[in-house]
Amino acid sequence: MEIKEVKDAIDLAAKELKDGVSGAQEKATSALADAKKAIEGLELKADKSELEKLNIVLTDLEKSLKDAEDRLTIKFNHKAFKEEKNETFESVLGKALEDATDNIAKFNRGETKKVTLDLDLKAVGAISTGNVTGSTNWGAQSRSGIITNPNAPTHFRDFAKVLAAGPGTDFYFMREDGEGEGAPAPVAEGALKPQFDVDLVEDSVKFETIAGWLLMSRKAMLNIPGLMSFLNMRLPEKLKTVEDQQALYGNGTSPQIKGILTAGNFVAGQVGGATPLVEKIIKDISLLEDTYNRSANGVLLKASDYYTFFLNKASGSGEYDLPQGVTFGADGVLRILGIPVGKLQALATNDYIVGDFKGGVEIYQQEAMQIEMFAQDGTNVRTNQVTVRIEETIAMPVYGSNYFIKGSSSLVAPV
Repeated sequence: MEIKEVKDAIDLAAKELKDGVSGAQEKATSALADAKKAIEGLELKADKSELEKLNIVLTDLEKSLKDAEDRLTIKFNHKAFKEEKNETFESVLGKALEDATDNIAKFNRGETKKVTLDLDLKAVGAISTGNVTGSTNWGAQSRSGIITNPNAPTHFRDFAKVLAAGPGTDFYFMREDGEGEGAPAPVAEGALKPQFDVDLVEDSVKFETIAGWLLMSRKAMLNIPGLMSFLNMRLPEKLKTVEDQQALYGNGTSPQIKGILTAGNFVAGQVGGATPLVEKIIKDISLLEDTYNRSANGVLLKASDYYTFFLNKASGSGEYDLPQGVTFGADGVLRILGIPVGKLQALATNDYIVGDFKGGVEIYQQEAMQIEMFAQDGTNVRTNQVTVRIEETIAMPVYGSNYFIKGSSSLVAPV
């Protein structure tokens, strides 16, 4: 902006301030800012004559702005509260404006620079939160929904294949039993070829039901915010926690499932004592492949054992690094020799599993997990209550005794 344009803008702003034009104060403030910028530019160019001109108009404009602010000042004179009459601020302000009518007229004609309003507030006492009666909701804040207990990050069914099943009380399957007798062998021309066989056995597991129920009032259903969403989320979690325990340690006597860490469904790890955990797991992987021809495709650990890998320190430098053969990918999965490692809260302390999860176990759902509500149950109709039930019916066949190795992370020998 040229110096002349700045000066003209300042002169116009000063005139409008004097005439009381609407919005003049804002325009004057803007012109003042422009003048200061122009002065900074002139200082850089060292143009002293132009700088002196601008400083003169700048001083005039600042004085005009100060006069305008003085004219617009309203002084509120708050006198001491008296215990005579309880008056509202609006009524006191109205009376003060009425009393100051003459002064306001003079202010509008430019005959005076100030208008003073005498606000004499008379009240019984100060307003505070203690004066509020009735409900206290006006001063409260709340969070929607219900804060739940923590859920387990993973469950056994996250690592096993889950399939649908039809009706029936038992799930039957045929499996090979041992190596059989005899074996193929090299044969000379004209010689009798060797005979061999394979042994098969029919096996079965029962469909078992895991279930539970709770009772709640209809009033709770209708009036507790987020209750139904809470039940739909929380009840399956509680059932899956029991399912985890059964899938690992169930004894197989109906109505319990036979878990993969129950005798007859696993092989004990071959290394105990003070051997580092990663070495125990690697030796169990080789045991599964070398001895039993199974493909290790999963390792399950307690979280407390899982995170010890990240505390490993390099000898010498003391820097944290993962043990040999252990990687942590961009997908957030820990792997040992390329085999994914998962955390399972249901494992007992020190237990871990190396297994063929793809070939060794399946979960068949005859009745998938579901939540149902019943008003017609017991005395519900007479007491306005509702029965909520969650249940599932599943069978979990384990297809052999050597698909899984149960190891121990402790210093004792595995069992």
